[in-house]
Amino acid sequence: MPTVPAREFQGRDAELALIRNELERLSDGTESVVVVDGAAGMGKSRLLAEVAAIARSLGIRVGSSAADPSEAVVEVAALLTALFDGAEPLLDPGELSTLHAQPEQRFWLLRDLQQLLERAALESPLLISIDDAHWADSGTVAAIRTLPMRLMGLPIAWVIALRPPREATPLVFALEQLKQEGARTITLGPLDDDAVVQLATDMLAAQPDQSILKQLAEAEGSPFLVVETLLGLQEEERIRVVDGRAELIDGRLPHRVHEKMRERLGRLSDEASDAVTVAASLGRTFTFDQLARTLGRPASELLAPVGELLEANLLVERDENLAFWHDLTREAVRASVPVTARRALDRQAAVVLLEAGALPVEVAVQLAASAEVGDEVAIATLLDAAKALVTTDPGTAAQFGQRALEIAPAHHPQRGEIVGTTAIALHITGNSEQAIAFADRALRETLPALQEAEVRLSIAGMFAISPEIRIGAGRLALNLPDLPETVRARHLACLFHNLVTAGRLDEARAVLEETRATVESADDARATFTLRVAESALEYTDDRFGPSHELITAAYRDGIFAGDDQRLRLAHMWHGELLSIADRYEEALAIAADGLAAAQRDQQGWAYQMFETWHGRMLLRTGRISEAAAVLEGRFALEDGTHAAAVLDAAGIVALGRLAIHIGDTRQARRLGDIAQVMLEEGTPAVRRHAGWLLAIFAMAKGEAEAARRWLRAPADPDGRAILPRFPLDIADEVLLARVALATQDDALAQLALSTSRRRAELNPGIGSIAATAAHVRGLLERNHADLREAVALFEGTPRRLELAAALEDLGAELTATDRDAAIDVLGRTLALYTELGATWDARRVRSRLRGLGVRRRLVTAEPETSGWAAMTTSELTVAQLVAEGLTNREVAERLFVSPHTVNSHLRHVFSKLGINSRVELARLARDYEMA
Repeated sequence: MPTVPAREFQGRDAELALIRNELERLSDGTESVVVVDGAAGMGKSRLLAEVAAIARSLGIRVGSSAADPSEAVVEVAALLTALFDGAEPLLDPGELSTLHAQPEQRFWLLRDLQQLLERAALESPLLISIDDAHWADSGTVAAIRTLPMRLMGLPIAWVIALRPPREATPLVFALEQLKQEGARTITLGPLDDDAVVQLATDMLAAQPDQSILKQLAEAEGSPFLVVETLLGLQEEERIRVVDGRAELIDGRLPHRVHEKMRERLGRLSDEASDAVTVAASLGRTFTFDQLARTLGRPASELLAPVGELLEANLLVERDENLAFWHDLTREAVRASVPVTARRALDRQAAVVLLEAGALPVEVAVQLAASAEVGDEVAIATLLDAAKALVTTDPGTAAQFGQRALEIAPAHHPQRGEIVGTTAIALHITGNSEQAIAFADRALRETLPALQEAEVRLSIAGMFAISPEIRIGAGRLALNLPDLPETVRARHLACLFHNLVTAGRLDEARAVLEETRATVESADDARATFTLRVAESALEYTDDRFGPSHELITAAYRDGIFAGDDQRLRLAHMWHGELLSIADRYEEALAIAADGLAAAQRDQQGWAYQMFETWHGRMLLRTGRISEAAAVLEGRFALEDGTHAAAVLDAAGIVALGRLAIHIGDTRQARRLGDIAQVMLEEGTPAVRRHAGWLLAIFAMAKGEAEAARRWLRAPADPDGRAILPRFPLDIADEVLLARVALATQDDALAQLALSTSRRRAELNPGIGSIAATAAHVRGLLERNHADLREAVALFEGTPRRLELAAALEDLGAELTATDRDAAIDVLGRTLALYTELGATWDARRVRSRLRGLGVRRRLVTAEPETSGWAAMTTSELTVAQLVAEGLTNREVAERLFVSPHTVNSHLRHVFSKLGINSRVELARLARDYEMA
């Protein structure tokens, strides 16, 4: 029988030319992303092999892999294979921390990979090729979504191949984002007639006649079927070559094309048929030893049947392993076996793989489909896999847990642990009421009341999931009978905290007295700590910042001994938030730096993101626009609204929206407007308030005051509570509220702005920015010059530079009717301040006001530069210089005490202002700039 011949790659010249062009760009230091889609058998894998050969000819180092369906739940499997496997791996495996390879450490693992890839790309250009990405694990999908954007400006090409998606998946979303950033797309369709002729000529070493071409037309341009047809004709000796021309002896389709796989296997020896059938359960690639172990036969007895399979082109040798000739071949072999037999073979193969050292997650999919009731190995393996995946892929973890429950007997000793793990996974996923109802029912039916309460306490304390789910878990637990007082106290304190952060303040106040009494009686440090943190937050929502600060200070001091690290980090951040409210920004920023450093040291990704978001909000409040934009753009670059379940994230998105307006970034504003709509649909009352406020801000920026008024009037919860104050708040929000009230003549909104700002100032005497805001609101609504001057004077004594500029602008606008010269002077100061801060959109507005006053001479400050070195901020210049010196993002981040993706955001602005696309160009321009 014929072997699969080496052959020229036919019919894809245009596609190869496009990719070659993309690869050649790497020599200029520019990144590239190419997405290849095509149906099974259209030649994606062969295309990627050709691309790898082209890359090597251009001096590009290559790392490649193909996602395996059997590894669909193995964390970052496909990407790690591409980076660390092969004769000449792109990266040294010894450089990757084993700690970060754990599933729960994905945040840090991706940062490590980014650092390693940066270093490698600074030495030579790289190609990362991932085939069959439709089977990629969630970690690899997350990497595809983030790393190409974070490694911009480096000579790294990504080529991602997949079958056309049938539904929206995280991979589809990731690829769409990459396409929006400029990724090229190639769709592999059927080969044209000329390509089929060329392919046949290559394989037959002769010119095919019309009879052969007519038969090949049945393949409808599928490269796989064309090759299968020609191989079948050759193995049946039905092609005759005469004088360089190939003729068809018999017009029937070859058996291997028209036969079902079962019939094709029937033409093999029994030993070969058994071997390939068993091999299909081992995966697309397997070792000779694994096949022998699964068959229970000595390796020597498999030499002949494996040789027969290689000759029949069912198997091929690949990288010292055996593999199926094509995924379609393996799928056909599996489909030829009765379902019951296939499940038994899968189960047998799973044991062999486990004995060979496979991780539980690597065989869990196979076991979930093949195990029977009472299968101890399957029960234990599925539980281990569920626990490993619960943080990174809770949906799959829940599926494994539910399957383990199905096969575990009613009184199995691990049933309680399975139920607890599955319930947590289902609550984290939170994608359907039915799923959570299943988890609740399983908990009730399986666990004693105390154990159920402990599981629900874990769920109630998960800050990464929606407060509504946490609240539901707590309320169900509190209805359980005979709970110990300590457990009940912890649940009540947790419920109170969750109600406050969800914005359900009336419900929180309703349970406060019972919570205080129970916690005091229980005398439990953890419950006391949780209660104090939540009470501080409640005082904050009432604008009582002094008592709030006292409570959080005491809570943080005592919380060190409470054994609740997650809430302790939150308390640390909250302490800093209250310092910033009191205009003590130096102390607050020091806490942010300390929190970020601690989170990085302890590898707490969620805490790092929490402190980073808060840090960005503080930078905005102090008028450090470019720095705030760099932090928050990087933090929320991949947000689509579905992940903004926490109010702190929602507040960060609002801050980023304000930044987009100040710098005139309309594209970002549109994206954030879409995100706000999702938050409105899916968020808690507190999150919906942030979303409505952001949409009102955007409406006012577009001059649509009535639309802004409608957003402010829309109730955020069933009680009809006003959209302000937000949680967490910005003490200057009431100024915009007053503007909307004035523009729409809405007395109720005007009174809300007045009363809220006045009451806040009365409750917090001595805080300059709060008093300034109250004066600003009064001055706007009552058109009082004295109040506006007072606001300006007070803001001048605070770090709130944007608010100072806004107060100056309003004072200047009011003065235009009575004192034109004074108005011009004030607006000139305003323009200078906005320009200094980088608020280009605001500066344009004030410049227009000045022109309206007839100021024709050169204005107080020139139009700011928008391109070139002169347009850069100090931070951007510093990043540009360090990157030009050859430092990686991580090294720059460590030098400047910021995060790597903050550096990446700065770098994007640098590239945009210089009109470049690579670090090579940046280094050249930096040398020229220094010489000049």
